Amino acid sequence: MKRRTVLANGGAVAGIGLAGCISRDGDGGTTGSGDDVLRVATNTAFVDAPSDSPGEWIADEFADRYDVEFEWHTPDQELNYYIERHNEGVEIEPELYLGLNPHEVVRADDNTDGELFVETDEDALEHVANVDEEHYFDPQDRVIPTYRSFCAMVYDGRNVPEPETFEDLLEPEYEGQIAVSNPQRGTTGLLFLLWTIDYFGEDEYLEYWEQLLANDARVLDSWSEVYAQFEAGEIPVVASYANDRVYAERAGNDLEKHRVALLHDQAYANVAGMARFADGTNDELAHEFMDFILDPEVQAVIAERNVTGPVNDETELPEVYEEYAKRPDDAPFFDYDDLDANLEEWLGEWEQTAAGAR
Repeated sequence: MKRRTVLANGGAVAGIGLAGCISRDGDGGTTGSGDDVLRVATNTAFVDAPSDSPGEWIADEFADRYDVEFEWHTPDQELNYYIERHNEGVEIEPELYLGLNPHEVVRADDNTDGELFVETDEDALEHVANVDEEHYFDPQDRVIPTYRSFCAMVYDGRNVPEPETFEDLLEPEYEGQIAVSNPQRGTTGLLFLLWTIDYFGEDEYLEYWEQLLANDARVLDSWSEVYAQFEAGEIPVVASYANDRVYAERAGNDLEKHRVALLHDQAYANVAGMARFADGTNDELAHEFMDFILDPEVQAVIAERNVTGPVNDETELPEVYEEYAKRPDDAPFFDYDDLDANLEEWLGEWEQTAAGAR
């Protein structure tokens, strides 16, 4: 018998310190939280993005394969919600968090006392053998890579030429035509900032940002705001993802508008992973879920619906991904140790530079 799938969302009750549950089963009825449930935390977009999110498919498929109930927990504060609960000594219900980036793991470690996450027993994961070492970023072996993407420039090919270098973005033809998300708040903005640091070095990246902001590049609060302005035709060049045309093709959008530029033939790598909470009590089921996520079939679904690439080398990618995703030859990447040592300083320097440009 297939157990019922349960979807949870913490937005409505985050203020009282609980991740609330919005539950449904195959008949459209509701079900409460029982003891025989796998609870997994993630960000809202993974479950309920404007595009075709993989979350509901994953919940149904896992519940079917393993004969358990399943809950997604998606509090509004995302990882910060669990950092706060941990520091307050309040129980964390989910077994795992799915969708951790390196900078988020650094932030969690810098802002928690004791362990929020625990080391993963890789011997319990069959599919981990096909995950390349290059995708790993946690030196404490808590985070197992799950999916990856690349930060690149997305531009409207009907209205602006393709930028080929960072320096191109400083030209008059791009004045007032570029938008990025604030790297202190938005992931794509942070990835773009890290990309400039890797390319120009710590001694010169701020000078580049001064010139970019002087060319009237806009810094908006979030990637969703940036992308909304791009789709509305208000901004023709944005820092987004190299997989953008996968989404555009699937949505039936104009592919001439959705073009991808790899500056200097590069795109900054963005790897996300999953880790078990230290409060978890069901190690066996948690490991089964982690191995399930690494299954090539599941990796292919995530690639298409989440518009991100797989980390399992045995994954057979869907045709739309093979045809429209752009993968760079060179993908710079700062791992946990790099970010732990430098990120706070880099962001502080960037903030001062951005403030001076206003």
